[in-house]
Amino acid sequence: MILLEKEFRPQYPILLVDQIVDFLTDVIIEGGLRDGQRLVENDLQRRFRVSRAPIREAFRILEKNGLVYIIPRKGTFIRKIGRKDIEEIFPILAYLESLAARTAILHITSVEIEKMELALSNMAEAAEGNDTKAYLRYHLEYHKVFIRSCKNDALIEIIERLRRQAIWFRFSFLYVEESFDYSIPVHRKILDLFIRKDADQLEALVKEHMLTALGRFIRLLEARGHE
Repeated sequence: MILLEKEFRPQYPILLVDQIVDFLTDVIIEGGLRDGQRLVENDLQRRFRVSRAPIREAFRILEKNGLVYIIPRKGTFIRKIGRKDIEEIFPILAYLESLAARTAILHITSVEIEKMELALSNMAEAAEGNDTKAYLRYHLEYHKVFIRSCKNDALIEIIERLRRQAIWFRFSFLYVEESFDYSIPVHRKILDLFIRKDADQLEALVKEHMLTALGRFIRLLEARGHE
């Protein structure tokens, strides 16, 4: 039986499948389900009070997003993320996000700059309170604003799929080693470069920031004996 602390509250007219995907994604990211744990259709049907069809469609989307794997006739299981995943994902993200940032300079609005300012302020507040999960939620929102501002749908889709895996890794290992003294100033400088519309420095800094995160994750994995 699957035990979930969070309560599923469907909202309409949002598609039911999308809501189930978002709910299970949050639970996985926050560590509510163990690596390798099986997601049982019947349990989820009863909990969500839905038919089998939206559950199965949600499983297929979660598999596409890299959060679960499906074994025919055996079931759907939570996917474990290890060093190989991080070494493959972060260099790609470094180049794609830096490209998105450079492109976003041409389109970003004052409203979106304000959203980044608010996300950064919330990041700083969460860091001061040592609330890692809150910090990471606001960190994701900060990046999401400028990524979506690039107006390139194909690029946005690829980055957001990879970021879902990256942010899951962060939650899974409760990345308390994150150096807020480093992170907050870097994100402040990124925002300032957007305001100044300095495309060259912005692209370089976003790329450097992501590759620095890669190095920190690898050291954390090594310290904890993960492969």
